[in-house]
Amino acid sequence: MTRTVVVLGAGGIGRHHANWWRLEGAEVVAILGRTPESVQRSAARLKELTGFAGGVYTDLATLLRETHPEIVDVCVPAADHVSLARQALEAGCHVLCEKPLAFDAALSSAELERQSRALAARARQRQRVFGLCSQFSVAARTCRELLAAHAPGALRRIGIELRSPARGRAPDPAQTWIDLGPHLVAALQTLAPDAEPDWGALRAVAEGYEARFDFPLTAPGAPPVTVHLAVGFTTGEPANVRRITLNGTPFDLLGETGPDGLFRMRYRSGTVIDEPRPDPMRLLIREFLAGNPPLGPEAACENQRLLLRLLAALPRQ
Repeated sequence: MTRTVVVLGAGGIGRHHANWWRLEGAEVVAILGRTPESVQRSAARLKELTGFAGGVYTDLATLLRETHPEIVDVCVPAADHVSLARQALEAGCHVLCEKPLAFDAALSSAELERQSRALAARARQRQRVFGLCSQFSVAARTCRELLAAHAPGALRRIGIELRSPARGRAPDPAQTWIDLGPHLVAALQTLAPDAEPDWGALRAVAEGYEARFDFPLTAPGAPPVTVHLAVGFTTGEPANVRRITLNGTPFDLLGETGPDGLFRMRYRSGTVIDEPRPDPMRLLIREFLAGNPPLGPEAACENQRLLLRLLAALPRQ
């Protein structure tokens, strides 16, 4: 039986989610927008992209009551993630939530973590699948598999770098970290599960659009792993940088259109490794539909904790 999905916020990244849900065999039955005008524009773009012919709503309670979806995909701004995800869980829906799980500059880190834990607890109580959008965790897993095939061995050094176009944003390293950092934390969670940063040895830099962190990562009974994380917004070329470096082997993640006309990711490391794979977001949705999101409730809360702890370490400009 076809799974039914609604996308909350289909004007940006949500429309690409909608396409992957469709291609993975689910049916997008409705979308939610902030205003009648904006949601109609989103519906028109989605119809052109996917053939969407579902309902359009500006009120989540009405959408849930009238469409009874199995899955709610939350792609709205971060300040609304918790409230909308909670409504969806209370309606008995499975929930996939965009990153960060919770963020509102007016709230303390303690309150944001409390909200995240409460949301995860509710998902467990309702026995619903709950996942954080963490496609970089899928990409990191792929890089680890490719490295193991060519140079097996334990990880001793991890570098993760993500940069995207500024598109008019003012330089703000803290906001850059909130926007992009969840991806890096998700990758780190995948590459070194159960490890913890050595907070006393952490070095953090805030400069222009960039936030950078260097620290040892420690786990019981294992040697420390040296970690470098960097996020930034770009104003020139290259506009997009996605790079995961494992033990000195850099993998550039290059988005491209495959022969089937669909977006995919190419994993390239010099002249040794050059592998096209499906878009990590498509694989994430595939795994969610199978009931196994890469970052489930507990991992989503851990992502939130590490994200905020690293944010607190950034020097203020």
